[in-house]
Amino acid sequence: MTEMHITSLQNPQVKMWRALKNAKERAAQGLFLAEGDHLTGEALRERFAVTLLVAQSAASRFDEHIKAARESGVDICYLSDHALEAICDAKTPQGVAAVCRMSAAEQEAKNGLSRLAALDGVQDPGNVGTMLRTLDAAGFDAMLIDSRTADPYSPKALRASMGAVFRVPVYVCSLPEKLSELSQTHDLYAGALDGEAFFERRREKKGVCVIIGNEGAGISKQVYDVPGIKRVKLPMVGGAESLNASVAGAIMVYDIVRRGE
Repeated sequence: MTEMHITSLQNPQVKMWRALKNAKERAAQGLFLAEGDHLTGEALRERFAVTLLVAQSAASRFDEHIKAARESGVDICYLSDHALEAICDAKTPQGVAAVCRMSAAEQEAKNGLSRLAALDGVQDPGNVGTMLRTLDAAGFDAMLIDSRTADPYSPKALRASMGAVFRVPVYVCSLPEKLSELSQTHDLYAGALDGEAFFERRREKKGVCVIIGNEGAGISKQVYDVPGIKRVKLPMVGGAESLNASVAGAIMVYDIVRRGE
């Protein structure tokens, strides 16, 4: 563990951390930035943090995070206010952040994961983060996403996840291929306006996967064409034609929990 002080925006380390605002750079470095008191605390608690970033002017306010970092062997960097502001996405940073490792984004989804959700081209990072938070609360095992889905490690998705990203593994994959594999062991429920009633479903397999489609276009034809896909719908008795993607996903997830499936 090292403790350092940096004030210059030209410092090479600061430049690397600033670059984490870009999704391609996050993937290249295998790192992302968790900003603010709450997310930093979650990152330290779940052992994802590799470097704790603290504004020099705010160090006294974050004694607990500094203590946790020291106890866990996490590097600590005290930054000038303008250096931390340049690194963070928030307009008014809280004075603390954590550089975190990505643990699961490039891994193959493990066998034996019973309850899953899959996002098929979900583009709003807020919806991605909200689904992670829902899956965490509901005790689901993991989330599958395709390359068209918004980055779960973007600042907006992280804020919406409220730290769930540290507990729910996210696997990037070809959804048609992975769902075809899962169809042998999982009931695959894909939302569709012309589907059967989700609340009247009959479970046939041990595992389950809820599939959420793009906010405008819905679920892709490639996913619908996967053998074993069950097209389902939620009741729409009012004037709305559809629900927000993460809201629909949450309803389906919690009905699975309610029935103990």
